[in-house]
Amino acid sequence: MKGPTYIAFDGMSWPNPTDPLDVEWSMRYGNPSREQMLVAASFVAAYRHLVEDSAVRRNEKITALRTAIAAEQPEGSDR
Repeated sequence: MKGPTYIAFDGMSWPNPTDPLDVEWSMRYGNPSREQMLVAASFVAAYRHLVEDSAVRRNEKITALRTAIAAEQPEGSDR
């Protein structure tokens, strides 16, 4: 199984919301591994930071995250 991916931007590292490791399903219905629990903790921490940020800073982070995700996608990919 391929491990989780993180996206680095603006001196930060964030969990990749398009990661193929299906952490959400495993946390809800499966028996999550330690690795999956750590990835889930990363998502919780990222969410907390977005909620605490000002609207301007939150939008900057989301824009940078989307740009980084788009840069990783192969051309012609819908995902």
